[in-house]
Amino acid sequence: MDKKELIAQYFTQKLSQEAQKEFDHLMATDAEFAKDVTFQKNLKTIIEKEERNTVKQQLQGFEAEEHSGFNYKNWLIAATIVILLGLSSFWYFNNTIDTEKLYVENFEPYRNVVQPIVRGEAKTDLKTKAFTAYEIKNYTEALRYFDELLKENPDETIAFYKANVLMKLDKTEEAVAIFKTNLKTSDSLDAKNNWYLALAFLKNENIENAKDQLSHLIKSESTFKKDEAKKLLKKLN
Repeated sequence: MDKKELIAQYFTQKLSQEAQKEFDHLMATDAEFAKDVTFQKNLKTIIEKEERNTVKQQLQGFEAEEHSGFNYKNWLIAATIVILLGLSSFWYFNNTIDTEKLYVENFEPYRNVVQPIVRGEAKTDLKTKAFTAYEIKNYTEALRYFDELLKENPDETIAFYKANVLMKLDKTEEAVAIFKTNLKTSDSLDAKNNWYLALAFLKNENIENAKDQLSHLIKSESTFKKDEAKKLLKKLN
């Protein structure tokens, strides 16, 4: 995981068990990383203290104090308060991106364009069973059928749909692995793999990697989700 993202998750108490181990390792072995964490921790403490105590007291003091003309001291204190509030806002907005909310707003399984399901037909072949389960949102059953299809014949498109199912089943790491594998070969699904891989990274709170995938999609010739990618990237920056 990106070092900045690790630090951000540390301060928002969102580190997974694996990420916590990585964070602890870097704190013990990377002096620059540890220095950065300490600096940000001290800055956060100062800002919180100033906001809770000093800022409140100074504002109350301004109200009670009699003013006569320009008061340089009060002007300086007011300027300090503005700066501190600005720093606090910077801290807040850079560490509280609601990745789960953005994920929910943007993720929906890709529609079935492989095996159109005609209601009333009684086809029993494996692919029809798989996509029927997919369309009716029986994702556990769909996953089982997709696995059987992939055992018979490895196929990037079927793997792509399997990855969509895995995301619905909160098996995001497995989905990430599939999207990455698919992107190693160039085909018409690249833009779709970019989009869903970005969302998978977002689900895992890996903002930097999500941004990278969105950038790839925006720069591509495909029009798939390009506008959505631009809007999402703007929210992550």
